[in-house]
Amino acid sequence: MQRRLVRTPLWLVVLATGCLDFGTGTGPAGARTCEQLGWSCGNDATGASCGTCDFGRSCSSGACVDPGERVIASNATAYALAGGYSGVFFSLPAAGTVRFTATSSGIFQLGVFTTSDWAVFASGQQANAYVLTNPTPSVTERVSLPAGTFTLGFRCMNAVEACTIRYNIIATN
Repeated sequence: MQRRLVRTPLWLVVLATGCLDFGTGTGPAGARTCEQLGWSCGNDATGASCGTCDFGRSCSSGACVDPGERVIASNATAYALAGGYSGVFFSLPAAGTVRFTATSSGIFQLGVFTTSDWAVFASGQQANAYVLTNPTPSVTERVSLPAGTFTLGFRCMNAVEACTIRYNIIATN
């Protein structure tokens, strides 16, 4: 009886493992991290789970984005007292489209302002905004912005209870 060596084709190994990474990275055993591969994972814009990166790659929860998109804030929280304001600064190194999602058990307005216009709005006065939503418990907005520093501002429209607002900011250059 003669023994015969059977070689498993490489494509079969790849199918069995689901993923093969030949790149040099900073992850475990030299694997590229999710960020190095251009992936993000966690929750999508509606809050539904997208899962996690597999095979030992490091990835924390966040918004699911395609390569070319950049997560600025993911599943973050802002607090505003009833009738009050809360603002989050963010910067864009280049012009791009920015997607915002936000939800709250209360009613709020979402706006995108220059830092100087935010100061005016947060003082209770009318101000210019790239976008300002009607009062709502949930919103998704998309706006084109130039390079610069901006404020994602929230105004809690509740009469008595404070607003706890969960939000995401994702930019595409």
